[in-house]
Amino acid sequence: MFFQIVTILLLSIVGARAGSTKPHILFVVADDYGYNDVGYHQNAKSSANPEGLPTTNPAAGLLPTPTIDKLAAEGVKLENYYVQPLCSPTRSTIMTGRYPSHTGIGPDVIMIDWPYGVPAREVFFAERLQAAGYRTHAVGKWHLGACDERYVATYRGFDSYVGYLSGGQGYYNQAGDRNGSAVNELPKCLGPACQNNYSSVFFANEAVRIVNEHDINKPLFVYLAFQSVHNPYDVPPIEHIDINKTFPEIVNYERRIYAGMVVMLDRAVAQVTEAFETKGIWDDTVLIFTADNGGIGPGSNYPLRGLKVLNWEGGIKAVGFVRGTNSNIRPLPAGTISNALFHSTDWFPTVCEIAQADLGNGLPLDGYNQWDVMRGVAETNRTTIFHNVPVVAKPIPLNISGRTQYSTSTCMSYVDNRTGTCHPFGVTGGAMRYKDFKLLITHGEPAPWEDSSPPGIIQILPGGRYKNGTDVFVPSTNNSVPEPFQGHYYVFNIAKDPTETNNLASNATLLKLLLDMYNSYAETAVPDLSWRWGFLDPNRGNNPGDTVWPMDFATQSPSTCSGPFLESQYCAYGHEFECYVYRTTLTGTSISSSSETTTAACQAKCLDSHGCKYWTLDSKSHTCELMSEYESIQPCETCAWGPQSCPK
Repeated sequence: MFFQIVTILLLSIVGARAGSTKPHILFVVADDYGYNDVGYHQNAKSSANPEGLPTTNPAAGLLPTPTIDKLAAEGVKLENYYVQPLCSPTRSTIMTGRYPSHTGIGPDVIMIDWPYGVPAREVFFAERLQAAGYRTHAVGKWHLGACDERYVATYRGFDSYVGYLSGGQGYYNQAGDRNGSAVNELPKCLGPACQNNYSSVFFANEAVRIVNEHDINKPLFVYLAFQSVHNPYDVPPIEHIDINKTFPEIVNYERRIYAGMVVMLDRAVAQVTEAFETKGIWDDTVLIFTADNGGIGPGSNYPLRGLKVLNWEGGIKAVGFVRGTNSNIRPLPAGTISNALFHSTDWFPTVCEIAQADLGNGLPLDGYNQWDVMRGVAETNRTTIFHNVPVVAKPIPLNISGRTQYSTSTCMSYVDNRTGTCHPFGVTGGAMRYKDFKLLITHGEPAPWEDSSPPGIIQILPGGRYKNGTDVFVPSTNNSVPEPFQGHYYVFNIAKDPTETNNLASNATLLKLLLDMYNSYAETAVPDLSWRWGFLDPNRGNNPGDTVWPMDFATQSPSTCSGPFLESQYCAYGHEFECYVYRTTLTGTSISSSSETTTAACQAKCLDSHGCKYWTLDSKSHTCELMSEYESIQPCETCAWGPQSCPK
């Protein structure tokens, strides 16, 4: 009987390992997770805090993350790891292995109402994993475009997707999420039956379901992008955690809520990893954990300077680690720290190496395979990171309803006056890293369009202030705020000065070296697509399966299921870098023509004519042509803003 039981156990182990020459991969993304909000960074030595000085206290919030701490300790902590300072740009770098200044996704985010996404020409690494035999599943936040269904996960390498397509929503608002398990089909709207589930629980449960139903003879890839701990700061369900009883010592109430959200994130990670263990596949699983950018609001990046949105270290230096397999498939040395320069573009080639997947022959990658670096058997090939390199576009002040509002010089409104103004965030403010040195370029003067490297940025202390105005956390050091050299330049030795206090830009040789590298790279850069397409699509509310239903609690607004914009005349899918306009450049199926002298009159005629979707006005002959379909798009070289905006 004993030998029979042993035989059964051995067979079950062999079964669990069947087809496991490729490891399973669990890729976890935490949203807006502060560098100082993971347990192993708080009041401890790190690359940001080499002396191990205090970084928080109980009143400011000591946030327990036992699961994340344990998993990190069992793998390789990435202590020189960088991402982009905002959500969509980082997620795009993860998926494509390419910089925002090569994909056009960044420095700005993709708003759910804007008519573009990660360009169709880009290949997502999930597609490479699919080709290598993986079952691929995405759960949680997408935020990579949705005006066309081909921008969403089930068209870009994932066998299934459950989550929300936008950048943020209420934590109890899953009714507007989408759920689909068919490749090249739009996931369906979940609807009100799924309302009132706290998102970290909801997404963890979905990941657990995927693991439980997985065929162990196939390698599994789960991309689990939590909403946690992005705003809004919704109080977790009291049956999961009573924040007032658990954290009564935290003075700032929003910070107390945030602490509860961090606990919920940690527990969700535990729940999912336990599912891998129960399934019998954990020993053959590689876990990757990353934040998408620095913290903001009640989140803390201390002692780093700055926060999410900015190119200062608090916005781009991220929590990240990798835990290898327990088996000999893809092990990593436990309890180690890597100080090799690492960027989120590196995940594409690194994950393909882990999965033994072909990189393909698509667009050139900006990422490097860092697997052997993490194994400790090779030096990194990465010496530079280009954080933000704005090109072509300029901020343009407009007088709208009696107040100044900024748009961009490349906005579609300049060639099609039916569109609105474009969002100009990040048209100024550059940043790059070369070895230990970091270059920041600031506009220097007031920038109401939002410079991504503004001067005067402080180290934001955790925990806020007491009612009497004193700081809840008093730091051991009081670093001064550096001034830009010649009004525009900062250079820091990040290895020696991780808090960006000592500006070295007066070193002419060093500044020239960095500026030459920056300017040379700028020759290959493309403008942020939001500077062209960052306006509200008139058809943004016309979504498949779209429903509006009332909430049954007062704190949330009515919810809809976002998604592709039906009958959109602007969605940029497949022509993101072309000049897709409706004036003097289109040819197509004509329904009528007349003589008009203004674009407004031609536009009005199209709006009043049945079947008209496009119009074009020849400015020389004053011929207004109305069209039901278009047949050609003028190449980028003849756009109103000139050939500079064409991708190199």
